[in-house]
Order: sequence, then C-alpha cells, then structure tokens
Amino acid sequence: MENIIDVLIVILIFAALILAFYLAFTFKTKSEKEYEKRLEKSLADEYIIDPETGVKLTLEQAESGHWISHDNEFRAIPEFELDNLPTEDEKMVQKAINYLRVSKEYRKTTLTDKQIKVFEKSKTLNSYDDWHYSHPFEFENGIVFLPAPELHGMTYYQDDYCESHVMFWIKIDNINGHYFFREKSSSEKILDLLRNDDELKIADYECFTLKKSNNIILLKNILKNFENEKELEIEIDDENLFIKTTRLVNLNDILRIEKIIKNVC
Repeated sequence: MENIIDVLIVILIFAALILAFYLAFTFKTKSEKEYEKRLEKSLADEYIIDPETGVKLTLEQAESGHWISHDNEFRAIPEFELDNLPTEDEKMVQKAINYLRVSKEYRKTTLTDKQIKVFEKSKTLNSYDDWHYSHPFEFENGIVFLPAPELHGMTYYQDDYCESHVMFWIKIDNINGHYFFREKSSSEKILDLLRNDDELKIADYECFTLKKSNNIILLKNILKNFENEKELEIEIDDENLFIKTTRLVNLNDILRIEKIIKNVC
C-alpha cells in the first residue's frame, strides 16, 4: 500500500512540475496579449501593407509577386489601417514615413554609390558597429533617410542594439574643418566640471575636433541653431552637415530638424 502511495506522490509531483513549466512558458503579459490581438485583427483582414510604397495588397497578390503599384509613390497608409499595426512604435514610425511620402517637399529617391560612400565615411555612422538604411528621400537642400545603426554586445547585461533613426544631409558653405557632436555621458559631464577642453561648445554636447577650421564665425553661427536641442548627433565636415536623431523614427524629430535646416540654409 505504501508503495502505491509513494508512486502516486511521485506522479503528482511530476505532473505539478510539468504544469509549472507549461504555465511559465505560456504565460503572457497584458502587452503581449494586446500585440497578438492586433496581429490577429490584421491577419483577419486578409491583406498586408507594402512597407516601401504603402500599397494595400491581398495575400494572393503578395504571394504571386505580380501587381501594379501605379502612382503609389506618395500613398500614405490611412489612419484606420495604422490602427491595425501591432505596436505603438510601428504606428509612430509609419506616421513619420507617411509624412515624407505625401509632402511636396520630398521626392522618393535611390541613393547612389557616391552618396553611400559619403555616409560610410561620416563619423556619425562610423561610430556604430554597422548600419543599414531605408526610405531615402531627396528635397531641395539635400537628402533624408532612415539609417538603422547597430551596436553589438553593448554590455554584459544588455543585448545588441539596432533601431531606425532619422538622418538629414545638407550642403553648407565650406568651413574647411571637421567636427562631430554627440550628447555627453554622465561621466563626461562630471569630468567637464574639472576640465572642459572642448574647442566648441553646445550645452550638454561633447565636441570632437577631427580637423580644425579657420572659419570659426560661420561654424558658431551654424551651431547656434542646435542650442537646447536634445538626442541628436551633429557632424560638420567641410561643406557637409549631417544631423541624425538617436531615438526611434518619429514625426516630431523630422519637424524640428526641418526648422533647424531652414535657419541654417
């Protein structure tokens, strides 16, 4: 009898362990449930949205690969369709891309090999381990696109980083110099209390002088436009001005950089 009881106890413990593992691996947070709900709703509509053009396709069209976009270069994804996107971040990114698509100021383009080499040589993108890009547009004064910089194995506690930002490139009067600015880390702010040796100063930004310029007056006039601006990386290399955000693509960042560019040009 005791042997039977012992066997039953072992079986119950084993069953409890299996149940515990099952619950641990199948438990879903509120946000995860909301994501799945939105995803199911999107799939139930039996269409997908082409991320490059914003064209609404049936599943059959997407699978066949044969469909005509007509003049969909400036087609924005309607607001009611944005609601079907699974996360708020995806909505935010698509709203920013919508703005670029429908604005008369921007024209969809393809980056040339020469332009890509300019970006590859920039300190802004060279500061990362790797990068790729999407959605290039040209406008009267330059180029805007969405680079996705990567950082590999950032810390022992943090995974790799990859997130799409916004980057503008415009031509300016040649300063005959090369400077790079990024927001200061906490340690840099403390060190600056003891020794602030930056050649040029923007509040809360660290200045890296890669090649000194003799055209300091023009340089300072350009930098005035970045006072009180946050979460940017700024590079001035001779006649090139690069402005990149350091957070996920959003419309507010595009609008504020537009204002800066209008004051610079």
